[in-house]
Amino acid sequence: MADDFDWSVASWEGSRRAQIRRWMSMTLRERLEMLEEMARLARHMEEIRRRRPAGEAVDGGQAR
Repeated sequence: MADDFDWSVASWEGSRRAQIRRWMSMTLRERLEMLEEMARLARHMEEIRRRRPAGEAVDGGQAR
């Protein structure tokens, strides 16, 4: 394990603060590109969910 690990981000609150700092450091263009990518991923995941037959197990676990 690396000695230089930033333990301040090892909690829900710390992780959230790090996300906000990262988001605030991005340009408007980068933010818009990130939002477009997240929307694309959400559409892709929804399509996968719709194609999956009802009751099919996910990763060997119980169906959701």
